[in-house]
Amino acid sequence: MIDVIQIFKSEERYKKDNYETAKLLNQWEDSLTSRNGYLKDHTLYLPDTADPAPGIEDARIVIIQDIKGFEPFSAETSRQYTRKPRWHMDTNKKHMLYVNDEIICFYKLAASINLGILRLEKEQPGSFILSLNYTGHVLEMGIPERNDHKIAQLKAGKPVRYRTNGKSDFTMSGRKDRTFAEYDFIIAYIGQADKVIFKDAARMETVKKLPADYKLVDERKILK
Repeated sequence: MIDVIQIFKSEERYKKDNYETAKLLNQWEDSLTSRNGYLKDHTLYLPDTADPAPGIEDARIVIIQDIKGFEPFSAETSRQYTRKPRWHMDTNKKHMLYVNDEIICFYKLAASINLGILRLEKEQPGSFILSLNYTGHVLEMGIPERNDHKIAQLKAGKPVRYRTNGKSDFTMSGRKDRTFAEYDFIIAYIGQADKVIFKDAARMETVKKLPADYKLVDERKILK
């Protein structure tokens, strides 16, 4: 059986002159339309990219990610990019589906997985530890400095919303203008799949209702 986790992600980066105003406008809607994948009757449906996902039937964890304000399969988005949907395996043997340079699906054969600034580790059947992976994203998150730590326990029927922020003056190539990052995730364990079916993205559209009864962990700091 494959554990399936749904993540709704909002990640915004602002310059100093519009940070205070813009961050107040970043609110979630009650639902969103998605073609990124869904779970129904223990079957996991994923978009068919004509690029087979290697070994996905043996995955321990599959994470479907919907990004606020980004519809990867829309014609309008596609005109902005030239890169086609593709499965990619990184050095940690984590597989990722990129569509228009954004990741919409992760999976791994092991029981733990890093996904950006977050880390998920299976604790026991139906239970996961959600942690912050700050040390792997120091330049991205910037200051204030944080320790890697447990955020919450994730279980079926008990979604978690995690908010954090940071400011940075650097990239991998050197100093840049200061920017402020606001991270907002809603994470839900939605069940297990015993089968995976790939469908044409045009037939994948579904409306996903965002969890309302979640545990909020807000670790944002006052940034100036």
